[in-house]
Amino acid sequence: MPMEMVEWELFGVNKKPTGMASAFSNHSYFKKRCKAFLNKIKKRINEVVTNNETLKLILDNDIEALEIEIGRINKKTNNDIEIIAHFYMLVAHLLGWTHSDGEIYHTPIFYQTKSQQEEDLRKSSRLHLPSGLYETYKKRQIIKQLLSEGNKYSTIAVIMGMTETNIKHIENAQHIDEMYKEIIERKKKNNIYQNDGVECGIAVTFLSLFGLHIFLLK
Repeated sequence: MPMEMVEWELFGVNKKPTGMASAFSNHSYFKKRCKAFLNKIKKRINEVVTNNETLKLILDNDIEALEIEIGRINKKTNNDIEIIAHFYMLVAHLLGWTHSDGEIYHTPIFYQTKSQQEEDLRKSSRLHLPSGLYETYKKRQIIKQLLSEGNKYSTIAVIMGMTETNIKHIENAQHIDEMYKEIIERKKKNNIYQNDGVECGIAVTFLSLFGLHIFLLK
């Protein structure tokens, strides 16, 4: 589920099928998606780090180190620590640490255009089911029902118009049920607060201040 959430954050929930978190347990798929994530991050860094060549060089080195380690991923290689370490270095450098002395040498500035702020506030001010989550949740219920009735995966695949592999992925995606129920519960609580006249401005302001996604680094 954590890797699927990364997928949604970087590419949007509509870009890839939901309920496929277990696919990340396959090292080839995991490696492929890690490369895609890193390319997305690399592109974003190139877009926003434009006024500091030293920092840009450091970040490029971090990305290159991650590319090398991700390229080493296979069934036998256990380089999790190296990948995690290089990601920590990338985050540290983005946040201003630079010379291995614990001191801050760059100050990141989080900035929003007016249109970005309005859209951010609109999405933060009310809870929504991520697009595709409800459909996947319902598919899971149907698949579980068909399995409980003794139907084979091949039969269910024909009924659902899906591959057997995808049927099994969705069957094992227990987190979809948990996520769906959690969001529904939060929506219920949110409605109660609204009906009671509780103002949500502070929470919205908090989200708008800390949910920004553009780095302009000095």
